[in-house]
Parts: sequence; C-alpha cells; structure tokens
Amino acid sequence: MRTVFRAMIHVLVLVAGTAAWAADESLERLLRAQAFNREFEGFDTYYVKIEADQPQPDGSHEVLATASGKFSDNIKRMKVLFLIVDGHIVGGQVLEGTGLPPCLAPEHRPSSSL
Repeated sequence: MRTVFRAMIHVLVLVAGTAAWAADESLERLLRAQAFNREFEGFDTYYVKIEADQPQPDGSHEVLATASGKFSDNIKRMKVLFLIVDGHIVGGQVLEGTGLPPCLAPEHRPSSSL
C-alpha cells in the first residue's frame, strides 16, 4: 500500500513539474518572438530565464524575465518586467540592463561616407 502511495506521489510531482516546464517554455517562446529577438539580433547566442509569472485578477500576467547574450567578447544582460494579456506583450519595463546597445541588422545601420 505504501509503495502504491509513493508511486502516485512521484507521478503527481512529475506531471506538475512537466506542466510548469511546458508553461515556462511557451512563455519563453512568446518573449523571444515579441521582445528579445529584436534586442539580441546579431548576437552569437542568448538565453531567457523566466524568474516569476504572477497571474493578476484581470487575467493578465506580470512576468519577470532575464535574458543574456554574447556578442564577440561582450555580454548583454537584461531583466525586464512584462505585462502579458491574451498571449501578447502589452507593456514592459527594463529593470536592469548591462553591456552592449542593441545590434542593428545591416539594412538598419546608417550609411556613412569617408
């Protein structure tokens, strides 16, 4: 009986952990698509970590996320508080930021003559 009870507890913990991981993964994809891909354009790599996801009474979510990326020998790090409604970022505030300014794609760089 105890073995069955332990097995059920393990299954419940695994299922809850998998659901939370899947929610974080879809939230990470949303933040990459709607915010961070622009900020880290041109970087070798960048990573996103969801630090907090607080549901609000009106159905929106306040999400605290940290993103960091590497470009050449420099590192950029941002901590941003987002307001998300129905799968769309409707607001955000950069709480911390270090490193390089955003990279611009070649077509967005101003031309200069020598």
